[in-house]
Amino acid sequence: MTIEIDLEHDYKVLTQHKTPPELLDEEKIYNVLVLGVRDYINKNGFPGALVGLSGGADSALTLAIAADAIGADNVSALLMPSRYTSNMSIEDAIAQANTLSVHYSTIEIEPIFEAFLNALTAEFTGLPQDITEENLQARVRGTLLMAIS
Repeated sequence: MTIEIDLEHDYKVLTQHKTPPELLDEEKIYNVLVLGVRDYINKNGFPGALVGLSGGADSALTLAIAADAIGADNVSALLMPSRYTSNMSIEDAIAQANTLSVHYSTIEIEPIFEAFLNALTAEFTGLPQDITEENLQARVRGTLLMAIS
């Protein structure tokens, strides 16, 4: 608590206020991220934010920052499960959206992912399946997010 006292006139208390507690480094970083997102969205005149929500830590943090920055009513989440998405990830994503009161919808990307794989069959012939196929789902998700936004 900070107090200013008038020493010349009977030690009368002039001002008194509590000093806020020092924030943890993580809180400072989070607050800066929220401020940056809020400023970016407002300065560009965007009506809201759309977040691809997977149930993982990255998208969970992104959703929380967006909701704190511009309010949950101005944020939408899109779940885009595929063959690589576990049930637990879907459950976690839905639970977070509900906890933050963020509207969410789901688009199953498996048919789109299959179409990509079918289109690439000739190019991939004789090659072992690797991270390329899994990264393809990210491209599908990015395309859907851009189309909706």
